[in-house]
Amino acid sequence: MAELHSGSRPGRLPSLTGLRTAAALMVFGFHIYAVALFASPGVNRWMAHSLSQGGVGVTFFFLLSGFLLTWTARRDDTARAFWRRRAAKILPNHVVTWVAALAFLGWTGLSLTGSFTPIGLDSLPNLFLIQDWFPRAGVFFSMNIPSWSLGCEAVFYLCFPLLLRALRRVPARGLWPLAAALVAAVWLMPLLADTLFHGGPAVPGLPVSEDRMWFVYTLPPVRMLEFALGIVLALVVAAGRWPRIPLGLATVLSLAGYVASSYLPYLWGLNAGALVPLALLIPAAATADLDGRRSFWRSRTMCWLGNVSFAFYLVHQLVIRYVHFLFGATRSFGTAEALGLTLLCLSVSLLLATGLYYGVELPLMRLLGPTRRTPAAPARPEISVPVPTRAPAQEVSHVHHY
Repeated sequence: MAELHSGSRPGRLPSLTGLRTAAALMVFGFHIYAVALFASPGVNRWMAHSLSQGGVGVTFFFLLSGFLLTWTARRDDTARAFWRRRAAKILPNHVVTWVAALAFLGWTGLSLTGSFTPIGLDSLPNLFLIQDWFPRAGVFFSMNIPSWSLGCEAVFYLCFPLLLRALRRVPARGLWPLAAALVAAVWLMPLLADTLFHGGPAVPGLPVSEDRMWFVYTLPPVRMLEFALGIVLALVVAAGRWPRIPLGLATVLSLAGYVASSYLPYLWGLNAGALVPLALLIPAAATADLDGRRSFWRSRTMCWLGNVSFAFYLVHQLVIRYVHFLFGATRSFGTAEALGLTLLCLSVSLLLATGLYYGVELPLMRLLGPTRRTPAAPARPEISVPVPTRAPAQEVSHVHHY
């Protein structure tokens, strides 16, 4: 058995890096659908079930964040060092894209949600990543809209040291019941939102009121249920209690859950619909890497795309809005033209994400995020993981999580 917290490097999980590419593309596809580039009713009907569930990608990111932070946690780490590394990971990219959003909104005069002025007090909570605590779409979806998820992640990171300490105390036999309870809680949140809130102004472009959307989708304590589930899943794998589920089957189930979510009532489709398949996919991919089994997701291309996916996630919405503005902010286009614009948005987003990753994200992580030191005498480990029988076919030098 290789000790996860003994000071030796834990088993690498490159398939999880590659899977982030698919999750980021889910969000990209949803935002293409949301701006109505395609004029064809038939294409839009198809997109309503194939590209409308971008929130599934965010659910994946929250689960993955809890899983990987637990997997890479070390006993000798301090909360302050952990918080510093996390800040070095997310804040530089966030500040750069916040300034870009401010410039874009100020220049065009557009309002991404239709309920706030581009340069005003509503934009300040976004800068400080506290926008998710305000039950107004003009605040929680202000500026660079995808950055709302960073507000949730900031709360997750703040709570992680204490949360992990508490969950490690759960006996191994209690991990599966706890995972089931967390899944049930996520499914109950839309019902609770319907009970607590009686509707109000709708989120522009979405079939849901601001207060219900805020409670189910952007409120950090609610989304922490998914983050905590990711932690529990990592503990299940580390305890050797994960059943051997084929990665291919878990991938197919996740795709089915993604599509099925579009047929659920809107609030249930946001987080809950694909939660169980995604909760199977992440540990299945992790154990495939640990066992050295074949995995499409750990190819060099997928891992490279996964490494730049955080930057891609933060720039793509601004690129889509800017391209749409240049060609007509309220226009829809024929299928061929819309496909061309989609490819243009994808290419420009990837190009800018690459520049942001290599020019901002990596250098500032190295500068601001101190390297953890291995203690001379390793501390007693708290959990352990099986040693892979052979090295994975492809590895990456690091795994990022957000």
